Amino acid sequence: MATLSRAERAFARDGIEQSIRADGRARDDYRGIVLELGVLPQASGSARVRLGATDVTCAVSCDIGAPSKANPDHGRLRCSVEVSASAGERQGSASDRETETMGVELGRALERGLLGASASGLGALSAAAAGARRGTARLAEHGADAALDMAQLGIQRGKSCWLLQCDALVSHADGGVLDALGIATRAALAHCRIPKVTVAFGPDPNDPAELELDDDPSAMTALDVSNVPLIVSVTEVGRRVILDASGAEEAVAGATLHVAVDAAGRVRGASMGGRGAVDVARAREMTAVAREAGKRLIAAVDRRVRIAEAEAEARGGGEGGEDEDDEDDVEDMDEGEGGAA
Repeated sequence: MATLSRAERAFARDGIEQSIRADGRARDDYRGIVLELGVLPQASGSARVRLGATDVTCAVSCDIGAPSKANPDHGRLRCSVEVSASAGERQGSASDRETETMGVELGRALERGLLGASASGLGALSAAAAGARRGTARLAEHGADAALDMAQLGIQRGKSCWLLQCDALVSHADGGVLDALGIATRAALAHCRIPKVTVAFGPDPNDPAELELDDDPSAMTALDVSNVPLIVSVTEVGRRVILDASGAEEAVAGATLHVAVDAAGRVRGASMGGRGAVDVARAREMTAVAREAGKRLIAAVDRRVRIAEAEAEARGGGEGGEDEDDEDDVEDMDEGEGGAA
């Protein structure tokens, strides 16, 4: 978190009060978003997102594993986030334990939105991560309202399924880390392709079946990410709330509500961060802001993903390249209904 002088803090608060932030944004504006697809060719799907100076990368890998007993026909998913020791303002001073705990908290937040484990919970992320080490490397169970169609990942009932591993790296943090991770994860999942699997049975019914993989790109299946949420962070500064707080703005902020919102505006997860707390009425107000902003943000991000994929297909390659026009799409979100107060 940035260290500001008293004058700098007063300047930041006054700008937010007048809806003219230090970088020229209004209270409900996002910073420019740059999206790249296919940045890691060895992954099944990957994306890099830069939200202002915040820089994150997400890679999705596909492996065959065993389904859970609770969902024998479904696949499984797990998230892991690694935070670079030099990611933020405290670079050089953050301990391994601090960066590891931050990664656990961020990974749990992603899983909460993707797996539907606590779609209406408002528990603190730190409570979920207390005492956990490498906690995001576990296989998490999904709820009934999982954002992905987990049945699409099933292969053999009770025997085999696809296991999706979402690995994210935070290279630099300057506010809005969860928001950037949500965008990168949705884009990487959209870019992911699942190989075709054929179950081959031998002449003896007692022999185990063999799995034959077809890695022909034309036979691969895309994931349905239409319900995958983005995370919208609504931050309280004085009497006002803002979207996409920068690192400097977080230094003068109070509580932050992180809301996982899907394309229909449904809330799929929520957690509190920052400093202080908010009452129920304020939480509802901040959630309403997040729901409206989330719908517009998903539309802008999906538009850029489609353009990047079309450009990659036209080039005949699997890498999506860099889409700087995202900045225009996101900044086009006007101060309409649900804007930050």
